[in-house]
Amino acid sequence: MTENLFISVPIEYVETEKELIEKYRFNLELKIFSYHLDELRLNYFSDAAEFVKDLGIRVTFHAPFVDLSPGGFDEKVRKVSEERFMEVLDYAVLFNPENIVVHPGFNEIIHGQFFDIWKERSEITWKKVFKYAENINVKISFENIFEHDARVLETLLGLADSELAGICIDVGHHNVFSKKPLVEYFEKFGEKIFEVHLHDNNGDFDWHKAVGEGSINFYQVFDFVKKYCPNTILTLEPHDKETLFKSLKNVTEILEHYKEDI
Repeated sequence: MTENLFISVPIEYVETEKELIEKYRFNLELKIFSYHLDELRLNYFSDAAEFVKDLGIRVTFHAPFVDLSPGGFDEKVRKVSEERFMEVLDYAVLFNPENIVVHPGFNEIIHGQFFDIWKERSEITWKKVFKYAENINVKISFENIFEHDARVLETLLGLADSELAGICIDVGHHNVFSKKPLVEYFEKFGEKIFEVHLHDNNGDFDWHKAVGEGSINFYQVFDFVKKYCPNTILTLEPHDKETLFKSLKNVTEILEHYKEDI
């Protein structure tokens, strides 16, 4: 399991935290926000790609999500969301990421009573995005966010209709928002779970605490990973360095339980 452990960081950390990255050689999930796409030049991305490749660091992407609505009822909003994903795929050619995580943009309060319309609008976006992804052979995973169950993720897998389409199970989001047991997601999606996001909370808010500092049973999480998707990418999602190193320490201790698989 440890060889598939990644750390989530904004892409600018490849420049600002070079010494730390060189020291630890973490595999990286590079978070790309919309402002990165607008403000950073092509050579910034190409330099970052060369740096991680030279270090032998494996890479995944996390696509922009703030304000985006790939199933948006407003065509201009949906179109901008589609364009953002296409821009990320443009840069994927430089990095050859092993996976790109995307948010569905589904909100039960807004879209729930108009699910079929949301589905139709989403299909327009994801058909185009996956056509491009297939041209460059890049996997894309839909992440659970505010959904109460697996219906949205299951629907999106069907819409994408691609071997490159998968799921990212975020255990922190599940702990806050889902009304279904975590095992149901692992049972349903199995090896289509390309990635698992690891952070903790007490079920009240998406705090992104260090692993082991909330109410999530991570021994159970890793039991599910071992049984249903043993080759999945495991990504720590800290919001600061202190949380990162606490998570690394706690995950390492938990994985000692599975040392026969390491």
